[in-house]
Amino acid sequence: MNPETTCCFTGPRPPKLPMNGNEFSAEIATLKTNLRAAIIDAYDEGFRFFMSGMAEGFDLFAAEAVLELKKELPGISLVAVLPYDDAPKRHSAKTVKRMDLVLSKADAVISLSEKYSFGCEHRRNIYMVDNSTRIIGFYNGLSGGTAHCWNYASEKNLELVNLYESI
Repeated sequence: MNPETTCCFTGPRPPKLPMNGNEFSAEIATLKTNLRAAIIDAYDEGFRFFMSGMAEGFDLFAAEAVLELKKELPGISLVAVLPYDDAPKRHSAKTVKRMDLVLSKADAVISLSEKYSFGCEHRRNIYMVDNSTRIIGFYNGLSGGTAHCWNYASEKNLELVNLYESI
């Protein structure tokens, strides 16, 4: 995986997304359409590896979009980056099933630690930014992990694609 052909994602969990991440809302449908278009644009510009931190919400939407695009974009790869081995298991049964399906179809799964430790999600974000050239995100200005990841990507001079501005 070459950083020059790698793009990563960052965005909030459902409570900080429009309509609390309700996937039946027009706002989330628009976000997903714009996310898909941003991935296609990145692919057309030579990006082939797409890293998702696999958190519920935007990260999961992005991972699913990459997998869906595998049907029409040859050579596109999903790399799931987990902060620790059991990270997907901390969600509801429905979300765990969804994440397990994504992980089973990912081209690579990288786990940065065996167990949870304070700051592990922060370290996951740093890993993704340090190994990418572009970041596609949904940064709405609220504090939290997305803000830190977005600001770190800006400091590292990644190309920033903010889908918040398109909703």
